[in-house]
Amino acid sequence: MKDNNSKRRGRFITVIIVAVFLVFLINLFDIQVFEAEEQRNAAVTSVDIQVSPARGEIYDCNGYPLATNKQVNAIIIDYLTFPPGSDAEGRNKVLYELIKLFSKHKLSWEDELPIIVKKGKLVFDEEKPNEISYLKSSAFLDLNYYASVENCFDALVERYKLEDYSVKDARNIASVYYSMRKDGFNSSTPYTFGKDVSDSVVGVIKENSNIYIGVDVDIQSERVYTDGTIAPHIIGVVGSINQEEYEQNKENGYSMNDMIGKSGLEYTLESYLRGTPGIKNITIDSVGNKTETWVKEPVAGAAVVLTIDKNIQKVAQDALEKLIDEQKVTRANVTSGAVVVMDTKTNSILACASYPTYNLSTYAEDYEALNEDKSKPLWNRALRSTYTPGSTIKPAVAMAGLEEGIITKDSVVYCNGIYKYYSDYQPGCTGRHGAQNVVNALYHSCNVFFYETARLLGIEKLNNYFTMFGLGEKTGIELTENEGTVDTVNHRVSKGEIWTPGLTIQAGIGHGDNLFTPIQLCSYASTIANKGIRYKAHFVKTIKTSDYSKTLLKEENQVLSKANFKNSNWDLVHSGMLLVGTKSYADFSKVPVKVAAKTGTTTVEKRINGKKVDTYNGLIITFAPYEDPQIAISVVIEGAGSGGSTAPVASAIMEYYFSKTEKNETTQNENLLIE
Repeated sequence: MKDNNSKRRGRFITVIIVAVFLVFLINLFDIQVFEAEEQRNAAVTSVDIQVSPARGEIYDCNGYPLATNKQVNAIIIDYLTFPPGSDAEGRNKVLYELIKLFSKHKLSWEDELPIIVKKGKLVFDEEKPNEISYLKSSAFLDLNYYASVENCFDALVERYKLEDYSVKDARNIASVYYSMRKDGFNSSTPYTFGKDVSDSVVGVIKENSNIYIGVDVDIQSERVYTDGTIAPHIIGVVGSINQEEYEQNKENGYSMNDMIGKSGLEYTLESYLRGTPGIKNITIDSVGNKTETWVKEPVAGAAVVLTIDKNIQKVAQDALEKLIDEQKVTRANVTSGAVVVMDTKTNSILACASYPTYNLSTYAEDYEALNEDKSKPLWNRALRSTYTPGSTIKPAVAMAGLEEGIITKDSVVYCNGIYKYYSDYQPGCTGRHGAQNVVNALYHSCNVFFYETARLLGIEKLNNYFTMFGLGEKTGIELTENEGTVDTVNHRVSKGEIWTPGLTIQAGIGHGDNLFTPIQLCSYASTIANKGIRYKAHFVKTIKTSDYSKTLLKEENQVLSKANFKNSNWDLVHSGMLLVGTKSYADFSKVPVKVAAKTGTTTVEKRINGKKVDTYNGLIITFAPYEDPQIAISVVIEGAGSGGSTAPVASAIMEYYFSKTEKNETTQNENLLIE
């Protein structure tokens, strides 16, 4: 009996031991399999990052590419795999090695820190006042506004634990941290260290991932130009978004790593050109394996087709530069100028050039010199500079006199070289022209005739006609333009001056405070050619999606105003301008069609070498063919000496336009783009 009890107890104990063991095994399995899986899942890091789209491309009216993109290697720092902030030593080592690699290969990195080493000493970069303020601000170092460069540098060294590095190396590493902070470096925003890196440097980084921890390569697009000298003031530039631009655009999905249009059409058409950013999910597991998947792919920016014809643009630019260079030999005051070419049927701008100019392809490296150049090559004179129109205003004055009945085709004013209506103010003329009717007065540019016409009209009627021609009003273009000034009574009162009869007759020859832009003068010439129909001027022909499948915008001809003047009066004005274009010193003899024109010369007082000097601007407005106008041109050259001397620029453009026999270069996408 005892043996049986003992056996039962033994079996019971064995069962208990086995049960306990089984429970242990089950728990062990749970720990090793299920909990381990949970731990692995907990160790996985997943984050969505925004990916910038390829920027939309810009073409000329025939589909020739002007601004496109190329793919470049960008070196980025990934927040998720970069040593954590607690590992300052690890971070500094990675940045030190990366800077050393870039320096070895003569590559630049994003360096915005406003502290530089000059003659062995640390100094503030005084050309970066905003950066200096930000460095000292509560958003960064939180120092007093009067903190010295040494105070700032010491704070950087302490914050980023750079004590073991030389001053130069510590400064360079700190510059990366500075840009990282400004650009919002975080798990969803990688930091772009440098762009356009060679494959060989990419290879070094890839092969030494144990050194360049958290450093990766990203394929990004970069703006390129088929010919950076073509219409740079019109196309404009792109650049890295700055803090102010970011604050203005962050609600639209911009990040501090984005590029943005800075000037020209790159700026005004930013909403079309930018495209739609994509979202990429990046997952990193517990052992560092990275997986990337698209949540939303980026959509490239739209294709913008301009009205600019790149061949006409080049002819215009070359002719303007050539004439200015030639005139500089004999006239030291010749410095700059502008030319605008329009299609008279639509006011589409075929060419728009300003000189001196610059190259979009080298803009970044040339910027400092361009910005300091006293001739202001970055300034768009065609759209933003205003000039006294001089005698180019006379067709408008003639039309005003004819329409108001002040003069007729038979009216004659006798010119003996001086206008003697007023006893106390007797301005002169350009010559002694004798008896002048309106056609001959336009041909000879007789001031006396137009003094008298302006006096009889009065300033209010005269200015009403200037407005009908669009003078002193914006042309409607997509870029920033100067409105210009019409010399009115109210304008003079605002200056504390009193209107006098002398100002009225001076307005009749385009003097006084009348100031108009070259593009306004071209629109004015086009309106004359169209017998009073004034169209909205424009640079954009059409905008399409990046795959050219859908038209987003197509510029329709828009009439801004229509002056219903008598055809007989238009014929008189056109006849006078025909004489200027065919028989005057404004030489268009090489143009294979009849040209109508009006020249102008104005006196401008400038200070040169500390002395006041009178210089003479030359202007011309013109259209052709005379019988059926197709293009209108305005040219202004500062210091040219006379309006007639500017004619070679307009003549070269017309020679090309009316004698070309071959089609402009186009791309394979021409039909898709321009239809």
